[in-house]
Amino acid sequence: MLQRSALLSGLALTALLFGVLSEYGVRADDIKKTEAKEQKLGQDWSAMRDGLNGLFGELQKDANIKPSKICDDDTFLRRIYLDLLGRPPLPAEIEAFNPGRKDAEGRKGSEKREALIERLLAHPEHAEHFADYWMVTMIGRDADGNARKYLRQYLRQAFADNKPWNELVYTLVAAKGKTPENPELGYLMAFQNLKADMAGITSKVFMGKQIQCAECHDHPYEHWTQDDFEGMEAFFRPFSTGQKGDGANRYWFNNDQPIRNEMELVRRSGMKGKYKGPTFLGGDTIKFEADKAPREALGEWLTSADNHWFRNMTVNRYMAYFLGMGFVTPVDDFNSINEPTFPVVLEQMGKDFAASGFNTHYIIKAICSSELYQREVDTNRTNRDDFMYYSRSFVKRLTPEQIQRSIMNVIGVERLNQTPEIRDVPENQLTEEEKAQKKIRDGVQNWKNNLARLMRDAYGADPQMYEFGDFDGTIIQALMMMNADLLNTGMLKNAVTDIVARYPSHKDRIYQIFMTVLGRKPSKMDLAILNATFANWGGSDNAAYEDLFVALMNTTEFITNH
Repeated sequence: MLQRSALLSGLALTALLFGVLSEYGVRADDIKKTEAKEQKLGQDWSAMRDGLNGLFGELQKDANIKPSKICDDDTFLRRIYLDLLGRPPLPAEIEAFNPGRKDAEGRKGSEKREALIERLLAHPEHAEHFADYWMVTMIGRDADGNARKYLRQYLRQAFADNKPWNELVYTLVAAKGKTPENPELGYLMAFQNLKADMAGITSKVFMGKQIQCAECHDHPYEHWTQDDFEGMEAFFRPFSTGQKGDGANRYWFNNDQPIRNEMELVRRSGMKGKYKGPTFLGGDTIKFEADKAPREALGEWLTSADNHWFRNMTVNRYMAYFLGMGFVTPVDDFNSINEPTFPVVLEQMGKDFAASGFNTHYIIKAICSSELYQREVDTNRTNRDDFMYYSRSFVKRLTPEQIQRSIMNVIGVERLNQTPEIRDVPENQLTEEEKAQKKIRDGVQNWKNNLARLMRDAYGADPQMYEFGDFDGTIIQALMMMNADLLNTGMLKNAVTDIVARYPSHKDRIYQIFMTVLGRKPSKMDLAILNATFANWGGSDNAAYEDLFVALMNTTEFITNH
């Protein structure tokens, strides 16, 4: 068994001493009882991982729960690719990992899996995928297209650079300048100068505090009042976004009204309640500081290492994303009647995350290398009803962004039709070779645009709130997968034409199709079914393989993480 960190071992001991291991109803105050045992936080993600393994192992044992087995390499490979890159692995990536055996560098077991996590975190597609995930989380799918474009651009670069989470969020809240030089403006642009939305969404997304209803009346079961909501909204009142120019010369900019003294701060805040100016949630009214906009003060307070709402909210969201459930559900609604299942663990993980410099790779590596993440989904009689102790993995339905990314990668239109950069000159000045390359590039872009349109039609109103076991989707979504004819790529190569051209053997073609679509080799059962039916499929070879390809894309396996 992996050695537990001193921190979480101490927490387990504290829980045992208080006789509450099965419920773990320990208050944050009890943390002080274990401070003498704490190692220095933020230095070693594996210590957090080992602590989670050990602590939840004890919790499961005390609750008489036998955890599911650790999943095999095939399952882990598909799961981690979908979670970190938003798509299943391609055949070459499967062969490099070599499920069940040593990888291309001679590693095996946990060492091989940890190396893959490191590699995927550095992969350009990780930044792309997490930019999509956080853009939807922050502003939704229906936000203005320009706001989405700029916010995604900023997030993609920030994740590629592994920008500390506190710096990333501060930049969004305190964004200045104009586009395209400052794409971080996309976050505040999305609210179209609705200051109440800026305050409510910022509080919900980054702190898990849903204060929106306090805009009109005091919160029904929390202590937030209309005055508290106004205090948060006031940080954004002296601020607005605007736009100038037309067409290619159009740009967006921020506008902070000048505030020269305390009196002007009060006047521009326009307060009607008990507070005289912008006021931190549950905190103090800010004092005037020359050359500092109220939004900057809010950003500093929000992203401070001392703000436990901020650090704990981030940990909870990543736990929910990777494990199917966090310590608080819904993930962004921390309140007095929806407290964390394991408050001490959440608090300590939040401190560890903050001490790491808000390094999101740190917490991702700790979670994804843990036994909690790597459990099988198959249950036994002791853990089939466990929704608390992480004794099994949950089958998760893919988000619309993961489905779109998966479709693009498995059909392979973009990756199989790459061309050199083409000179930016009038078309009549291009060579014949360049014209042919441009035709391919235009065809790829048209195919991608068509897929994006189909996805908007099918998933545009998708709330991305699924119950466990809800894998069916809507009729429109099912029809899109069955009838869109995405393999009709004309002159462009796709995965089926590429596989048929490169692999003359029927067996090899079947293996390549399974690995391309589902990220795994076919099982003995799969092969038995196909061998019994393939000869009677009818039509040309290409048509039969296309039918198999599309059939696999329409399985529940394709739209879930398992």
